[in-house]
This record gives sequence, C-alpha cells and structure tokens, in this order.
Amino acid sequence: MTYYLKYRPQKIAELDLKSVREQLTEILKGKNIPHAFLFVGPKGTGKTSSARILAKAINCLKKTGFEPCNQCENCRMINNNQSLDILEIDAASNRGIDDIRELREKIKLAPFKLNYKVYIIDEVHMLTLEAFNALLKTLEEPPKHVKFVLCTTEAQKLPATIVSRCFKIKFSKATKEELKRSLQRVVKNEGLKISDQGLEKISFSSDGSFRDAVKILESLALTGKEITEEKISRVLETGFDGSQLDQWLVWVYEGQAAKAIKRLNEAIGQGMNCQDFLLRAVERLRMLLLKKLEAVEEVEEIEAISDREKLKKLLERLMEAGKQMKGAVIDSLPIELAVAEWKSGQSEETPQIRKPVKPAPGKSSKLEEVKEKWPEILSAMKPYNHSLEALLRSTKPAEYDGKNLTLEVFYKFHKERLETDRYRVLVEEVAGKILSQPIKIRYFLGKKKDENIIKAAEAVFGRG
Repeated sequence: MTYYLKYRPQKIAELDLKSVREQLTEILKGKNIPHAFLFVGPKGTGKTSSARILAKAINCLKKTGFEPCNQCENCRMINNNQSLDILEIDAASNRGIDDIRELREKIKLAPFKLNYKVYIIDEVHMLTLEAFNALLKTLEEPPKHVKFVLCTTEAQKLPATIVSRCFKIKFSKATKEELKRSLQRVVKNEGLKISDQGLEKISFSSDGSFRDAVKILESLALTGKEITEEKISRVLETGFDGSQLDQWLVWVYEGQAAKAIKRLNEAIGQGMNCQDFLLRAVERLRMLLLKKLEAVEEVEEIEAISDREKLKKLLERLMEAGKQMKGAVIDSLPIELAVAEWKSGQSEETPQIRKPVKPAPGKSSKLEEVKEKWPEILSAMKPYNHSLEALLRSTKPAEYDGKNLTLEVFYKFHKERLETDRYRVLVEEVAGKILSQPIKIRYFLGKKKDENIIKAAEAVFGRG
C-alpha cells in the first residue's frame, strides 16, 4: 500500500488543516447535519479524505462524541471500500445528464446497510449544465437517508444555485508547518532518516499538497531509509542543497555576480527548475528577514548577510525577478539580470568623484522629465514584454531633445538586443505614449563601470 493511502487520516483529529477540523467538529456536535456539503480547495488538501471521515462519523455504530470509532462494522466497511452505501463518483468521467438521472433513480432506494447513503462527487465542476440542472432538483428535495459531499478545485465554475444549497467548507493550501507535521508522522512510522531541512525542501516542492508531499517522500524512500540532501536534490532537481543555496545567496549579497550566475547555470544544466529555485531563494531570504525582525526564532542565520536593509532590498529585487519570469523568453534571464543589476547597484553605492557634465542649453529640463517618467515607462512596457522591460532596467536616459531619446547601455549584448527592429519599435511606441509625443530611440555603449558584472553577463550570454 502506498504511503498516501496507508497514512490517510481516519479521524477528524488527524486532519492537518485546523479550520477544516474545527468546522467538521462543530457540525457533528450538532443535531442537524446538512444534507449537502461543498468542499472547495486545491488538489491534495484532504477533500475526499475528509468526506470519507464525515461518512463514517454519521454512520458509526459506536462513536464517542463526534469521532468515528474505526472499529465497528460500518466503519470497517467504509475503510475497506466495501460499503455499497458510500459512492465516490468522478464527475470528469460521469459528467452527463444521463449519469445524473441514473444517480437520481438510485438515490430513491433505501441504504443497504448504513443509516445514510453518502454520495461523494469529486471534481463536480466538470458536470454539464444539463447535469447540474438535474442534480439541483435532487439537492432541493433530498431524501432523508441521503447526504451529498461535492468536491471541487474550481468553485467559480459551479452554478450559484448549486452552491447556495450546500454547506461550504474551504480547504486552503497546506502551510509549510502543516506539511512538515504530516510528513513527520510518516517518517516516524516508517523509520526513515531525513533532516528538518530535507522536509522543508519536500514541502516547497509539493505546493501545499499533502498528497504530493507524501508521494515525494515515498519516492525518496524507495532506495533506502536514509534520505540525504544529495538524494533530495537529485530527485527534486533542485540543483542546490541547503548549504549551497546559502552560499549562492552570499555571493549575490556580496556582489560576486560571476560566481552566482555561473553556479546558477550549472544547476539549470542539471535540470533545475528556475521558478522552484527562485521560490526557495526568496523564502530563505524572507525567513532571514523575519529572524532579524525577531518575528521568528528557529531560523538558522547566514552570518555574511548581516545588514537588514540591504537584505530587504535584495529580497524585493528577487521578488521582482519572479514577476518578470512569467513572460520571459529565457527562464533564467530575470534572475541573471537581477544578480547583475544588484552588483551594479552595490558598486554605485560607493561615492566616486566625477567631473560635472554641463548639459546643453534647453535639454536639461527635457531630460529630467524623461528621468522622472522612466519608472512609468518601464511599468507600461511590462505587459507587452517582460524580457524587454528587464533589459531596459539596466539602461539609463542620457539625452533627450524632445524628439530623440538617447539611452546609455552598459553591455554590448544588451545594446544588440535592444536595437532589433521589434524591440526598438515597441520602446518608441510605449515611451512616446507616456511622453505624449512621437520619439526616436538611440542607444550608445557606455563605459564598462564594473568588470565583474561584464564577466557575469558574459558567463550567461557569451562574449559580445
């Protein structure tokens, strides 16, 4: 038997979602049990498991309080899938009006053995409109011996008439702590050896799903009871174990862009998912920030990442990279640009003596207008092309005479991309709209201010 079925909750107290436990407890303590329930939430959060527990609780012969005993004949029949009165229906496969009509005919019959017939309809949003209309008639006038539990991941697709006739319970994605608690039960009972950090990695990869988390743990345990960081990284294709992620964050924090980008691309070459990696990196920085704010306690700090404000800014920049990733042509590009720009920003924090440049008469105020509106231009660019917006972030308005806008570009490969007709026309249209007049865009290659950034960029894109 698989871990998920073996360790499936059998009582309300074993459900990991606190809100669901509390609502089911209150309902079962009362005398009037609703005739229809609607369980709404993401996959793997315990909707059908909760439905089966509910079915046992209302049919148990020896229950104490509101919990099923799991020992009486009725409970054992339900646990062993032997009861003819508990029907689990997959609406994706039985979605037509004829299926619901057949169900309505069977509903009229009294239970074979139990007190109540319980119909658990999974993915109920898959029913056709005609099938919903047929089901509605049953929900409006249900027989006393029948209970319905409708389960769905997409409640917005259900007719309001169906929703209004059900008692709704919302299942949220499991938190990291809830997932870890669920996994720890399996680890203890199976005699597995895995670090707390390993459990955290599984929790991240399961995206709030209890089912997915347990399945990942089971796949890791197939080759032995001891589950190492190396095994987890290999199976999950994270490319980084905990200490390696911390080292990568230190490189980024300290501005060692070349090292950070080179290591990132090595991991991508090994099959690492960029989005999953960025999620882990952002979550690690988030926990470090919460630790510095004294909002959490049990977090291992990274000694080299000491400045709270600097940490906050880095976290914000990586979060921005996450937004840009959705429309990026190359998945890793937003992360690489974030790392390169972060290094550039840190270098520019060091005061340097520069000769003042006297602007040409009449151009200064116009250029200042562009600089003021530059963030607005970048924001307006994002819906059209995330990659282009990311490239423009590394440029700087240099000259503007009211018709011609010149942008300083610091990397040759950026300049070449920006000068393509597709990008040039889009920049001119968007910038012209914000500046309220037609403009022409020109680019020139500025001085290489930071050789480390150039090396980092060349590690990703090759030499220009």
